Amino acid sequence: MKRVQRIPLLKDHHSHPFLYATLAHCPDISSVSNKSEALSRIRGSFSGEEIAVVMGWNDSYFGFAECELDLFPPLVIFNISLHSLLINVGAREMLVGTFPELVANFRDGAWVERNTAQVLNFILSMKPCSAGQLKSYFHRLARLGVWHAEEMSLKGAGEIELFRAASLLDRTRFRTDLTTFETMTDAGQEQIYGIKLFADGALGARSARLEQRYLSGAEGVLVYADEELFLLISRVFDVGKALAVHAIGDTAVDQVVRVLEQVANGRQGLGETRVEHCQFISPHTARKAKSLGITLCMQPNFSLDSLCYRDRLPQGYCRLNNPFRMLLDEAGYAAGEDLLLGSDGMPHGVHCALESALFPPFPGQVLTLDEFVAGYCMSDYDNGYIDVVIDDVAGKVETQVVLKEL
Repeated sequence: MKRVQRIPLLKDHHSHPFLYATLAHCPDISSVSNKSEALSRIRGSFSGEEIAVVMGWNDSYFGFAECELDLFPPLVIFNISLHSLLINVGAREMLVGTFPELVANFRDGAWVERNTAQVLNFILSMKPCSAGQLKSYFHRLARLGVWHAEEMSLKGAGEIELFRAASLLDRTRFRTDLTTFETMTDAGQEQIYGIKLFADGALGARSARLEQRYLSGAEGVLVYADEELFLLISRVFDVGKALAVHAIGDTAVDQVVRVLEQVANGRQGLGETRVEHCQFISPHTARKAKSLGITLCMQPNFSLDSLCYRDRLPQGYCRLNNPFRMLLDEAGYAAGEDLLLGSDGMPHGVHCALESALFPPFPGQVLTLDEFVAGYCMSDYDNGYIDVVIDDVAGKVETQVVLKEL
């Protein structure tokens, strides 16, 4: 049986459009599961004397030995999660003068997670981005069904000016890290909607902090002690900005909610607060977060991590990932109100997002079409729409994006 529905374009509540626009022309090996093919693509990525940048390495498929990468010209490879990277000897020699700390510490997962803003700025420094490139990337997003993409990792005031020059200020809003925010002028700070903090890492880097160890024995990373996180959150609220905290593992989510409760008790409530990703959250913590007025921003496409990361998640964790039904049916969250949806750009677009929402690996991860629309779509059809055909038997969707003039 097939269902046909028309829905609005997407409002992606968690993305990094400037980052992805900057790296749009870099080779992407995220869909490559064969190491020989990946190495072939890497060989084809070199041009001139620049450092080659390769995106999307998924170490569930294969790993790289340093000695084999050192045979290439200067090369940087980013994990699909963007939370780990490989830098070969040629690139290290070129980068040590400008990024000495990164070159010294990129193998140290805990250091990478505690310096995420520095790593993201390093990624953005690898390739220049123009207003034209940014506008072209937003055209691409629109063709994928995404009209609005929230910028979660603003690099600085120069990025805002590029959005302005590309006439894209109405298709995003800006969040940045606290250090970048504090270096901006008053006028620049007025353009910032919110501040983003990181509480842990990512599953792709085995650095999201779970209550149990990964199958490899890795423990994951808590970026801050409770006292440090308390002070950082308090600083965000002191400057009057909305707060977003990245937390994927259940230990990290528990910590964030626990500290937010302490902050709320000292301030007679919280400012606008979101927890990003929140892939592993217990019913108890979910109810506590709901009672504190905390919004969750989650990614339906991350339900596929239950399949992709079976090689590393502790026993039983695949089923616990993205517990949408628990949040909506038991904890009292409501899609579009305090449960928002986005992609993290992994990948962008309606097709993967909708198919992952309607037909995920586990029943507890299912979202209805109405919930998807409420949490993920624009409120109108002013700029276009998406025609959807849902095949409930095959567990597949077909999508056709129809745009008005860009």
